[in-house]
Amino acid sequence: MNEFNVIQLLLFMMVILTLLNGIIFFKKLIKLQQETNQLLLKILAKNKNVKKSDAMSSEELEKIKHEYLKNMK
Repeated sequence: MNEFNVIQLLLFMMVILTLLNGIIFFKKLIKLQQETNQLLLKILAKNKNVKKSDAMSSEELEKIKHEYLKNMK
């Protein structure tokens, strides 16, 4: 009966230590996620200041393509 109590105590300690490990891990994970979110917000704010490129619209590209093909004939 004494060995059974020791095994129960060891299993109970394992469960408690596993739960503590999980709690500590998730606290660190949440902290890292918050830091990542802050860094992403800083990058986003920095990129908003950069002028957007003046890309051609698809309609303009189609017109140029049509003119080019017309000139090829």
